[in-house]
Amino acid sequence: MYEWVEDFQRLGWVSVLEKQRWTGKQRLTERYRFAHQVPLRDSDDALLVNWCEVEITDELGGIIYRNAFVTDHPITADTVVEIVRVGRTRWKIENENNNTLKNNGYNFAHNFGHGKKHLSSLLASLNILAFWCIPCCSGLIDVTNCSVKN
Repeated sequence: MYEWVEDFQRLGWVSVLEKQRWTGKQRLTERYRFAHQVPLRDSDDALLVNWCEVEITDELGGIIYRNAFVTDHPITADTVVEIVRVGRTRWKIENENNNTLKNNGYNFAHNFGHGKKHLSSLLASLNILAFWCIPCCSGLIDVTNCSVKN
């Protein structure tokens, strides 16, 4: 995909938006690049996506943050900042969720392997389902007698 983005850049099909932001301590430059209908892979039947990238630099030009996102939503100079904000928020939520599962006793760090098709996704989903069911079912089982309540 990035080879396509480079080609689009040479053709002038990549739009750029720069914004300055003061954080109270330093002035940051946010540089947004975006392009439309970028093939996700190099094939004739590739999915076409809208692509955007953000690069945040400090006053000395040092890169503080850089990330890219793809979406099916239209990207314009008016919407690119919001799309990046939402993408960063979604990543943060998913990352914090996975860290909670990994670090707070849920033993989610175990690698199930990838299997032939979707084994790791299936086993991860079953793990999450099991942890969801425990609080729901805890009132139905009498753990002292190991029997089901009537």
